[in-house]
Amino acid sequence: MSLDAVITLVVLISFLVVAVSGRIAVDIALALCMTALLVFGVLTPSEAFEGFSNPAIFIIASFYIVSSALKESGALHWWIMRWLGKNKSVKGAIPLIMAPVAVSSSVISNTPVVAIFIPLIQDWARRHNVSVSKLLIPLSYASILGGTCTLIGTSTNIIIVGMLQGSPEAESLNLFSPAAVGLPLILVGIGYFVLIGHHLLPERKSLGEDLIDTRQYAVSMRVEEGGVLAGMSIADAGLRHLQYSFLSEIQSKGHVIPAVGPEEILSGNDILVFVGQPEAVSELRQFRGLTPAESEVLELDVPYSSRALIEAVVSPVSNMIGKTVKESTFRTLFGGVILSISRNGKRINEKVGSIVIKPGDTLLLEAARGFVRRHRYNRDFLLLSRIDDATIPDVSRAPVALGLLGLFIVVVLLGLMSLVSASLLLVAGLAVTRCISLEFAQRSIDMRVILAIGASLSLGFALQKTGLADIAAQGIMSLADGNPFINLLLLYLVTVAATELITNNAAAVLMFPLAQALSTELDVSLLPFVMTIMFAASASFLTPFGYQTNLMVQGPGGYQFSDYFRVGLLLSILVGVMVVFLVPIVWPF
Repeated sequence: MSLDAVITLVVLISFLVVAVSGRIAVDIALALCMTALLVFGVLTPSEAFEGFSNPAIFIIASFYIVSSALKESGALHWWIMRWLGKNKSVKGAIPLIMAPVAVSSSVISNTPVVAIFIPLIQDWARRHNVSVSKLLIPLSYASILGGTCTLIGTSTNIIIVGMLQGSPEAESLNLFSPAAVGLPLILVGIGYFVLIGHHLLPERKSLGEDLIDTRQYAVSMRVEEGGVLAGMSIADAGLRHLQYSFLSEIQSKGHVIPAVGPEEILSGNDILVFVGQPEAVSELRQFRGLTPAESEVLELDVPYSSRALIEAVVSPVSNMIGKTVKESTFRTLFGGVILSISRNGKRINEKVGSIVIKPGDTLLLEAARGFVRRHRYNRDFLLLSRIDDATIPDVSRAPVALGLLGLFIVVVLLGLMSLVSASLLLVAGLAVTRCISLEFAQRSIDMRVILAIGASLSLGFALQKTGLADIAAQGIMSLADGNPFINLLLLYLVTVAATELITNNAAAVLMFPLAQALSTELDVSLLPFVMTIMFAASASFLTPFGYQTNLMVQGPGGYQFSDYFRVGLLLSILVGVMVVFLVPIVWPF
């Protein structure tokens, strides 16, 4: 093994350790890998930065804009509200939810699709007295399966097409080529949840319980010294029977009083910890003599009349991860205050300032009413939603946006224009017709994903250049004894494992050189191996952090880590069997 190969191997192992531990965001870790390979001379500058000129980068950037335009125009909302029925059971609602999500995700980025559906499903669940935790994992998994149906359905597919650029294999694929396997996967996914999966989904909310919600927060209030509540009992103060929360404990003069009784007397500067729904904040602010315990709320330079309550899900690439709330300097960076944090649907029993932020945490924020608009495309958040004022989309541009997307699909299918050219033209059309403003178009591009993809392509090139991909391929071949089908199965398993640990895009890029080496060593077509990676890199059903949409539904659904594994294990096996069986039939060796 050459010195360059050893350096590349050390860089790769370091990346895997850091990515799995979650200490550094994946995009930053990949950028550091690219820098190390460049500094140690494994790659030349042109080789290191070649990934950023890949057509996949421009296609992905274009579809971030397209997705935002469809969301801003209300196109998905316009369609969805005509599809979802009324008075349906959970078993009947699941296919009605999964089918449109899968169709939408086949041509639109999964993240905005899931972001639009979450509040709609929450509203439906509340109206029908159904636990929302019965519906949100199917939502996420449907978006994942739907994304496998086209070459533009996920950034993973676009990356693989970009790496195939100019090859005979790329010429043999069209926009809907993956649908030959993707459509059966969607049917299997829907059938699984209708027949089996809905029994495995947790029910975090008991029917008829008013206080228990899918997200529980701890909200701290301080009794004003000399205020009207000082010296009153809990019952007399009206804090015994609240609509949205209950009094969990009192922190008085250095002592904690749990299991608070109605006769407990309040003293000035007592800290009252309430547990319940996010609406509890507005309810508690109405009590004279109670003020927010967090001093930052009082220091927020926004009039109370102009503030709003907001929920935000922390992105896996957020700079806040690993920092305490105090260390994150949230108020300085974003102009808002973190009131509480919900993790896996439950409150965290610590002082807010000392809580260490993790991916998937749901933050309860107080900020100016324009916070959601200003930070809608900020990559620190996966999902932003106003609690006290639901926004109804303006559907006037929806037909135009959907029409332009349909025209794009026709142009690509007929081969009138390349995928990258058609994508850029679609963006221009959306801008000209004002389906999206230039400001939103610019802000909607996730530069961290672009960085991660460009940097990961350089790491993939290093694996190929140094011969490490060939060594790995020979290792797999020795296990499979030269059988192409067994090699395909092993490649699928390795890719799924990498996806669950280091995200789908990084897994696809790292496995692509291995697929090339396997096809060369076995002297068979590259296409079945590449398509296997395409499907395997999206098959993230076992963990919340393998795929962004899984993280997005974790907080709103109140899911725990074990829920994903319990619900997704059998589906993961079914999808794996289908892929390994169908891929060699559709794309022979």
